[in-house]
Amino acid sequence: MSNLGPREKYGIILLGIVLIVFGMYMLGIRNLENSYAELTAERDNLIAQKEYYDALKEQNEEMMAQIEELNSKISDVEASFIPDIRTESIEQYVLSVFEENGCPYLVNISSSDIVLPQVVLPDGTLSDNTVVVKRITVEYSTTDGMNIPQYNRTNSVVVDGVPDGDLAAQYIEENMVWEGMYSRVGYDEFINSLVELEQVNPDCIKINSFGVTGQHGYVLLDAEIDFYAADFTDRVSEPNTNAPYIEWNGELNVATDAGFIGYPFIVDNTNSGWYNITLKPDDAASTDRPFATYWSTAIWQSMVNEGGVRAALGIEDEAVAPAEEPAE
Repeated sequence: MSNLGPREKYGIILLGIVLIVFGMYMLGIRNLENSYAELTAERDNLIAQKEYYDALKEQNEEMMAQIEELNSKISDVEASFIPDIRTESIEQYVLSVFEENGCPYLVNISSSDIVLPQVVLPDGTLSDNTVVVKRITVEYSTTDGMNIPQYNRTNSVVVDGVPDGDLAAQYIEENMVWEGMYSRVGYDEFINSLVELEQVNPDCIKINSFGVTGQHGYVLLDAEIDFYAADFTDRVSEPNTNAPYIEWNGELNVATDAGFIGYPFIVDNTNSGWYNITLKPDDAASTDRPFATYWSTAIWQSMVNEGGVRAALGIEDEAVAPAEEPAE
């Protein structure tokens, strides 16, 4: 290189600088340009994705609004049915409505299930959800405007198992006065009770029928009240279980120690409202006693027919020994 002149030397040096700069461009700046281009492309792709998801978000918001609207409509439909059928609560509620409206003289009450056809969906398949209907049938009596009515042992003239003639005479004098056919009580009260029952929840309580039957101076009134419920497999709303026909609203802890099942020959429980009352001789002398021998029932019948129920039981006076309390 010592044989080269200054011009050649400067040329070689300049060429080396050019090569160095070109190498720097190829290794550095070009790579930066490629990275920038890749980042720009990635940014554009991310912007496109953001715009896509923004569009989905708007669609989702609209969809969520539609879902909320549908849920609201479904909840309204679900609320039009009783969430749970509890027969004892429904019967107690129906009886309380009639009693509160001044119609307490219940003759009969019963319940039954009404079977409805299975629900068919628009596509022809059968729905997994079912409708449940409980029908409560009641029969009440009006008064006759003359005889003294009795409800829950009111107006009783029986004192300690013995009829009080003076008390009966007082009741007759004060109450048994004919005031015309419209003095009979019960018809308007019965209709008012039905109206109240249907207005409590018009969607799920329906009066199916009611009727009137004339009797010997009084009237029997009957009605069928239907309670509609549904069994939903996928319920959307929370059921309302606070209605009086769902939860029991009657008396609790009612004392039943003075009661009995099956009338005995004589009631010797001093706590009972029937204390000291005996069976009628014809009933007491009945030989239809599957638990006993034929000869013992025959002897009992003879004893009752001869001297009455008290004599057959060996009771000489009105006093009756109280029943012994059951051992703990």
